[in-house]
Amino acid sequence: MDQRYRIPPLAALNAFAAFARTGGIRRAAAELRVDHAAISRHLRDLEQSLGTTLRDRATGGLTQAGHTYYTQITPHLDGLARATAEVRQQAPSLTVTCVHGFAYHWLLPRLAAFRRAHPKMEVLLRPIDASTPFHAPGIAAETHADICYVRDDATTPTPRGLCSVTIARPPVFPVVSPAGLAALGGQPDTVADLLHAPLLQEEDETEWRLWFEAQHVPAGTIPSAGRLWQAHITLAAARAGEGIALSNPFLLGDDLETGRLLRIQPARTPLEETPLGAYVLRATERGWENHALSLFRAWLLEQVTDAHLC
Repeated sequence: MDQRYRIPPLAALNAFAAFARTGGIRRAAAELRVDHAAISRHLRDLEQSLGTTLRDRATGGLTQAGHTYYTQITPHLDGLARATAEVRQQAPSLTVTCVHGFAYHWLLPRLAAFRRAHPKMEVLLRPIDASTPFHAPGIAAETHADICYVRDDATTPTPRGLCSVTIARPPVFPVVSPAGLAALGGQPDTVADLLHAPLLQEEDETEWRLWFEAQHVPAGTIPSAGRLWQAHITLAAARAGEGIALSNPFLLGDDLETGRLLRIQPARTPLEETPLGAYVLRATERGWENHALSLFRAWLLEQVTDAHLC
């Protein structure tokens, strides 16, 4: 056999691909569920086999040769994985983590339609409190995609090795139950009047403070009717008449149509449509073109467009 076409061991190629995806030997070991010494050995053997340096020891990343090699072999490794799954006659599966409110009030009621359109695909939806740490031990192997809410004031950079697409930037506005509105004595005259109303907060007052800033209302102190950690819990408290909550169309379900909740509409200072962030779908670079995820991503964006919630 021509020596130029001798392929390195698959274990070494998998170790290198995992290292390139995750950006670290220990993270690669966690993804593949092997000892980190095995990853180091595979990388060393692969470099010796190829006769070139793949890792930049100074930065901990890839050399230019390493980046080129990773780009070239990844489609072939993915093709092997797909071919193996087909031979085993495995149904495609998709695990999506998602912030609670979006999962419960918007995505879950629509998943049945996706399953009907793709009956051979297994979909697991896992509501979580925060963005999925894709490079944490075990996570990358178990989670294909994550739907999170990213506020415009976020300072945490997007982790390396992730692809993302904005699902929607919904407007945020205050809502109250009919009983809660009656306790206020009716709709306020101005936005500033809300600074004297019972405001339901999530983990802190940041969301309200950003909202008042967007309405051009100076807010020294934000009155609190309770801190309830998550948006869908503040909405439950608002339905119970405990105060005013900030919300968006993805969290409200049919609350406005049924009258369980009402929009706050100041009589003299109309509210401005105010997005404070975006719902974002994220996945690793390797998983972004996964067939199941591609179908789900296209369906999800179509659902948002059809609902006129962009």
